[in-house]
Amino acid sequence: MMRSLNEISGMVVKAARGAGIPFGHCEDMGLAAEYLAATDPARLACLEPALAGPHIPVIAEWMNAILQINSARAVMAGPVAVDVLQAGYETVVFRDLDAPRLVLALFARRGLCVSHHFDGTDLIVSRNNAPPPHRTTRSVCDGIWAFVDLFKRSCVPHTCASDGCITAGWGRCRFE
Repeated sequence: MMRSLNEISGMVVKAARGAGIPFGHCEDMGLAAEYLAATDPARLACLEPALAGPHIPVIAEWMNAILQINSARAVMAGPVAVDVLQAGYETVVFRDLDAPRLVLALFARRGLCVSHHFDGTDLIVSRNNAPPPHRTTRSVCDGIWAFVDLFKRSCVPHTCASDGCITAGWGRCRFE
């Protein structure tokens, strides 16, 4: 069944929230899922084990400009790593990471340029100061664009009546 990227992202956010993941991390998982769906939909399978848990707090060790995350779970450690690299740290080491593709998708979707390599089950990610990848625009058929424009122009302005304030007895609305 065909799904839009927005629909996929929204459903993953809801699934993550239902799994007990903190809301900010849920939004990040939605972004990562959107990226995977757009670039390599077969890789969406990494979501199942990542969302299954356990969702334990990040256990981290700070060493100079390196953050090492032990027993890394993608759902919890990925957003932390994004913030750490954006804050100026050079390298994040994920020890025993459960879903590396999900973490890499999150970096890509957030527009971070990184270099990475694997050392057994560990993922080592380093900040790359190259400019972020250029985002392309999508072409939209003129007929569809005209259809959307028609709906935009037919939008009814907001009034008290559209809120139901008259029927709820909250006073009278002056119609112009």
